[in-house]
Amino acid sequence: MTAPAYLLSDEPADGLARRFARTMDALGPFEDAPHLAIAVSGGADSTALTLLAQGWVSARGGQVTALIVDHGLRRGSAAEAAGTATRLRSLGISCHVLAWAGAKPATAVQAAARAARYDLMRAWCRKAGVLHLLTGHHADDQAETHVMRRRRGGGPGVAGMSALRVFPEVRLLRPLLKIGHGDLVAFLTARGIGWIEDPSNTNADFERVRTRRCLSTDAGLADWARQEAERAGAARVALEGAVNQALAKVVSLHALGFAYLDRSAFAALPDNVAARLTARLAQVLGGADHAPPAGRADRLAVRLAGGDAFPGASLGRCRFLAEKGGRILVCRDGRGLPDPAAAGAGLVTGWDGRFTIDPIAGLAPGTMLAPLAAEGWRQIPKDFRRKFGVPAAVARTLPALFREDDLVAHALPGDRPSGFTLRFAPKNSLAFNGFCIA
Repeated sequence: MTAPAYLLSDEPADGLARRFARTMDALGPFEDAPHLAIAVSGGADSTALTLLAQGWVSARGGQVTALIVDHGLRRGSAAEAAGTATRLRSLGISCHVLAWAGAKPATAVQAAARAARYDLMRAWCRKAGVLHLLTGHHADDQAETHVMRRRRGGGPGVAGMSALRVFPEVRLLRPLLKIGHGDLVAFLTARGIGWIEDPSNTNADFERVRTRRCLSTDAGLADWARQEAERAGAARVALEGAVNQALAKVVSLHALGFAYLDRSAFAALPDNVAARLTARLAQVLGGADHAPPAGRADRLAVRLAGGDAFPGASLGRCRFLAEKGGRILVCRDGRGLPDPAAAGAGLVTGWDGRFTIDPIAGLAPGTMLAPLAAEGWRQIPKDFRRKFGVPAAVARTLPALFREDDLVAHALPGDRPSGFTLRFAPKNSLAFNGFCIA
């Protein structure tokens, strides 16, 4: 096996189904006859998850579909994916193999593969109308995550993974976070069901593999990590509730994806709430997947809450700019915006991780979708600019349409051709949808 098979429970393997059912009930509600998508690698954890989910959903008149991603990162990956699909179909489980096409990165391969995997599965769920995507992260993964994040400086991330995340198209469920890898292996072994091993799970170049090996040789440390992750999770639930309340009091959000922060009200917040709110603003308004480093957010929050003059600062993909009247403008940084691309007639989702652009009618050949930037801003008459009420720092980061070098449409209110509309739809909601312990 590629991971230590520690048992967190000494109950019979059949008891695992009852534990799984209790967790799924806590993660509800579910629609009648639910359809569950399962992220399947072919390993023991995801294979056991698929069978547990099949048993749970069958009792409710629903179905499961296994989503197997072929990353194409090593020779034989396509055959492995096909073999996993064949094995699951022999157990009566519907499967789809999703291929990660195109060039692969030379660095940060695991992070890129993870992002591609979730993009593929979320897209499949959106197209199929499936509302729930389950992953096989378990208690040992949670302990490893806690240890790794503590090494990086702590912060809310030491709570590990939430049992539930809500995306625009699907709910991501992790119903195994209180079940150990050993329990899952025992469940499969009792049924004579095999699985495959991913060679990357033994590659010590990866931090998670090194952490797993460390925990596998020290049961006391592993137990401590699990307990600390649970305590941190409870603290995170309380903190996120406080941050949500603070957001309503100190932040004014604009429909074009920027916000104003009331500095005097911000200064009255508890330090940990102020720091988490600062990080959340940078993550969401910047269209980022994850929050910026906790230490940087802490330091910026201290500066924002202080009485000294604030000349401005950057955090993640955002800028924090002082305005008159004690307000702080928080908006996307102008660096790293999407490159110009040919504008199509269809719906554009995830532009810069921030916007959905509705279909644009009557596009002339050669029309490009690109950030408005300074050049586009200069092409808008000054009297119109003053009427928009949108700061120049914000406007320059918004999408616009160009033909050659000429601005033909933009998204600013009051002066846009009909048909060019966008909606702020960031990767994460500004208000926390709640760290979940189940």
